[in-house]
Amino acid sequence: MPLAPAANPDESAGMRVEIVVFDGFDELDAFGPFEVLALAGFDVALVVAGDPGTVRSMRGIEMAVPRVLGRPDGVVVAGGGWMNRAERGSWAEARRGLLPARLAEVAGGGDVRWMASVCTGAMLLAEAGLLSGRTATTNRGAYDELRAYDVTVLEQRVVDDGDRITAGALSAGIDLGLWITEREMGAARKAAVAAAI
Repeated sequence: MPLAPAANPDESAGMRVEIVVFDGFDELDAFGPFEVLALAGFDVALVVAGDPGTVRSMRGIEMAVPRVLGRPDGVVVAGGGWMNRAERGSWAEARRGLLPARLAEVAGGGDVRWMASVCTGAMLLAEAGLLSGRTATTNRGAYDELRAYDVTVLEQRVVDDGDRITAGALSAGIDLGLWITEREMGAARKAAVAAAI
């Protein structure tokens, strides 16, 4: 059964959220918040930082991603592949530099209301210089690395630092989606989405 329209349609109507994926991303990091936010009524899309095309997830799922990170209202960055320094994943993307540079560019453009991450997606935000002097969280195995970017790490599932929102390990992406839903659409909408999922 579909949810009723959001309580404050003028404030949330058409709010665009782009979820950034890349070769080696963790599926739940992207699809956990995707499902929650789409169900809540956000306009949600998977995007890449570079050329559109086929992206292969950490566990080998191949999918076409025809859209490129633009100037949405909100951005969510998936993680995956950081802890084991995988050839494909967030560690590799940080070393390549294209994705962190693009995140920094989008954040500095003035259109994006907030940038968020799931799990080691926070390391990509940090690499982009977007978490320095902030509070944030990530996968607990990367806490010390995140601290090295001048970040105060909190052991919480979701840390909201205004225009930066980070979620802990991969299952916290669902919590992130619910947090953003409540923040943008209210507690009643969050409760309805939580009940629906």
